[in-house]
Amino acid sequence: MEELLRQLHLHVHLVMDKRTYPGWRDIRQNRSAHTFYWIREGRGVFRGENEFVVRAGMLLYMHPGMELAMETDERHPLQITMVLISAMQGGGDAGSWRKVEEALPLPFLLEAQGEAAHEFDKLFGEIEAGWVPGQADGELMTKGALFRLISAIRRRMREAQTGSAQSADAFERAKQAIDRGYAGQVKLSELARSCGISDSHLRNLFQRHLERSPKDYLSVLRAEHAKKQLLYADSTMKEIAESCGYADEFHFSKSFKKYTGLPPKAWRARMKGGT
Repeated sequence: MEELLRQLHLHVHLVMDKRTYPGWRDIRQNRSAHTFYWIREGRGVFRGENEFVVRAGMLLYMHPGMELAMETDERHPLQITMVLISAMQGGGDAGSWRKVEEALPLPFLLEAQGEAAHEFDKLFGEIEAGWVPGQADGELMTKGALFRLISAIRRRMREAQTGSAQSADAFERAKQAIDRGYAGQVKLSELARSCGISDSHLRNLFQRHLERSPKDYLSVLRAEHAKKQLLYADSTMKEIAESCGYADEFHFSKSFKKYTGLPPKAWRARMKGGT
């Protein structure tokens, strides 16, 4: 699923702010798209596989194929921002593309309060304000806000899974430190202490959210940076090893082969020569 998000490309079909009225009912019209519903105001009842009450501060994500019937509260009509998108996966090292029909790794329902609700409300506002059909600049602005929305949803997911805002914050800080400091000497025990948690807690957080240890995450991240330089730059193996945080060319080759199946020179030759 992480690979899917890393290679995700989106196209926005429709952004609409829907103000309902007493007695309003509707069904999900376009079930071929991925759809976000942000409940800005009011209350109502949604019916899919189950029936549930929705209210302001709820965010729903529906993957293609899901059915939904909607009904507003008589005294507190719903105001909903709706975003319809299609998704493609590709553009990676192999250059292949496919339409994403399955669900993205996002929750069906997320309830936000306080700071989280304010963040979602702001992002949906940016998406709505930036979207102008047929205009490239508007499409780019909307896509940028949409990717930030997906990132925010996943961050709130991790908070809910962790059960502690403090642990979720520690994970985010540790991950960002690795993301930004991969080229240097990353000492995971020092990183854990700087985030106010134990080494074992850090490992557990990474295993829970990324399904790999912090050490493994760092190794994969370095390999991914190295792959980009092998493909798009004429850097030597020594230069790539130094810029990606490897101790030397030997360790670079050994670690890179572990994650790609080929040593760096052979991988570069295959990707550039198509053999």
